[in-house]
Amino acid sequence: MKKLYGAVIAFVLISLISRASSSSDRFVLCFFGEEKGTLVPCGCFEGQLGGISRRDTLLNNLKKQGISVLAVSTGDLIKSPERQEEIKMEYLFSAMKEMDCIAHALGEKDFEIGPQVLSFASQMKGIDFLSGNIEIVSPFPIKYKKYLLKELPEFGVPVKIAFLNIISQSFLNEHLLDFVRVHDPVKSLKSVLNQIKGEADLIVLISHASMEESVEIAESFPEIGLVITGHEIEDPAESLAYVNDTPVLSHGTGGKYVAIADYVVRNGKIENKSAEVVSLDDTYEESAKMQALLKHYQQTLKEEDLLNSIPKLPLGKGNSYIGSSVCGTCHKAVYSHWNNTAHRKAYTTLSEIGQQYDPECVNCHTDGFGYVSGFSDYGTQQGLAHVGCESCHGAGSNHINNIAGPYGRTDEKRCLVCHDADHSPKFQYKEYWEEIKHPIEILKDISENKK
Repeated sequence: MKKLYGAVIAFVLISLISRASSSSDRFVLCFFGEEKGTLVPCGCFEGQLGGISRRDTLLNNLKKQGISVLAVSTGDLIKSPERQEEIKMEYLFSAMKEMDCIAHALGEKDFEIGPQVLSFASQMKGIDFLSGNIEIVSPFPIKYKKYLLKELPEFGVPVKIAFLNIISQSFLNEHLLDFVRVHDPVKSLKSVLNQIKGEADLIVLISHASMEESVEIAESFPEIGLVITGHEIEDPAESLAYVNDTPVLSHGTGGKYVAIADYVVRNGKIENKSAEVVSLDDTYEESAKMQALLKHYQQTLKEEDLLNSIPKLPLGKGNSYIGSSVCGTCHKAVYSHWNNTAHRKAYTTLSEIGQQYDPECVNCHTDGFGYVSGFSDYGTQQGLAHVGCESCHGAGSNHINNIAGPYGRTDEKRCLVCHDADHSPKFQYKEYWEEIKHPIEILKDISENKK
């Protein structure tokens, strides 16, 4: 009898423990997007945020803790319809697949790449395209859903999450309307919510709209439990808001942050623990898997020879780039000084990290890139590598032919073309100028060199 009684007690305890563990379980929703062509921080300065490599590490760290993770892309992968952006989109989708991303909410920038590319991308298995109020009319079949109903079976009682996506009518350009029909987002949202009524334990809306517009939507539809929103928000942590109990937050732009919503399932019901924005700083190690993907991306740029493929602007009036060494024929002291500045090593910094075939990087690390006669190939144009005289003063052939004519005046605006907020946020003109300013020249010496 004692043995039987002990067995019963043990069974009851085991059952209670089992119920306790199954009645309180955690899952995390991770949102990222609005990369606008950013695969990785450019590396121009220390302390940069973002990149697919750190994002992959963050997701893996959560999974290693035994947490169920659902990763969702909110769209706007590219910034323009150019070929390099198209290549980036392909690699971003490859990265998402490696990260087990379940959905991609099409954004207004995604449509700019055109229906043919979207058609190819939409055929990927495992990643559902979402487009709630946008109807796509295209000869190229694009697979997409009005909503995604995702079931999480690991919590004893199955939990269902609905993911929806809308785009504000103000965000779509008119030239996209030849294959895109825009419906009122609020009316479309009402229709979808009626379809899934009673089907989902949690409704998540990805809102391609302003923060103000998204807050209004959250107020109008209290059944929505989470809203991911915001465009051009530089500091998304400061924009987190709550509409009653519904978090409204953004992951910012440029792939620098990840928006995370943390939930607990208790007795079959979902409870929100927290909503936060995580900065992808250097505390997250670089994922080896993503580093290999990025290396392959740079190899693709090389193989397609994009440096020579981009359109080149004319200079006019017979002008052309000549290279800093030619300038040094007359400006000996200035050329000698330039040889000891960081500008003289600009192209080298790219080649050392394997980014010397990337047009976006080469643009600010060479002379005249993007113009006829400007840099496009190191093998034949080594004299135009690095940030040389003509990067600041303009193409110099006309100056050689007429040294008395106007030429070479520059100012802070010229510096800011490359030393912008994204690539050189600590730039201070007066301080930086001290590092590169020319030694004083004697006009007589220049005239003699010209002879």
